[in-house]
Amino acid sequence: MVSLKDMANATTVSLVLFGVGDLLCALPVSSVSEIVPATAATRIPGAPDGVEGLVNVRGRLLTVVDGRRVLGRESSSPAVEPSILLLKVNGRPLGLLVDVVHDLTLVAASSLEERGSLPGIDPRVVRAVGRVEDKVFVVLDSDVVLAPVFGG
Repeated sequence: MVSLKDMANATTVSLVLFGVGDLLCALPVSSVSEIVPATAATRIPGAPDGVEGLVNVRGRLLTVVDGRRVLGRESSSPAVEPSILLLKVNGRPLGLLVDVVHDLTLVAASSLEERGSLPGIDPRVVRAVGRVEDKVFVVLDSDVVLAPVFGG
C-alpha cells in the first residue's frame, strides 16, 4: 500500500475512484492490480460478517469483501455496475466489492489533505481526503479497512 508520506512526496497521485454506498472513495492505482465485473460469490461458512464469499477469477479462488459492510455504508439504490477491485492486503490477494468504479484520475499530491473528522466514517480507515471537480472523496487505507476481516 502506498503511504500518505509517499503520496505527499509525489507531484501527482494516480487514483482509482469508486463508489461504496453513498461514499466516494479512492485507492492508489498501484494498490489495485485489476478491476473485474462482480460475479456471485460462494458463501464461506463461519466467515466474518464483511466477507461476501469466494469468486473464481481465471481459475483462482479469491476471497471477496463487501465494501458496504466493512465501511458501514448503505444505499437506497442497488449497485449500478458492481465491480471487484483486486488488491493485496497484508500480502494476501483479495477482492473488494464496490458499487461502481467511476474513473482513474490524477490529482495533485498537495491537494490531498490529512485525514480528519469526517461524518459517518471511521477516520482510521482514511489515509487522506481530496476533491475532484465538486465532489469530496476519501483515500482509503485498505490494510486498515480489510485487516479486521482476516483477524489482522
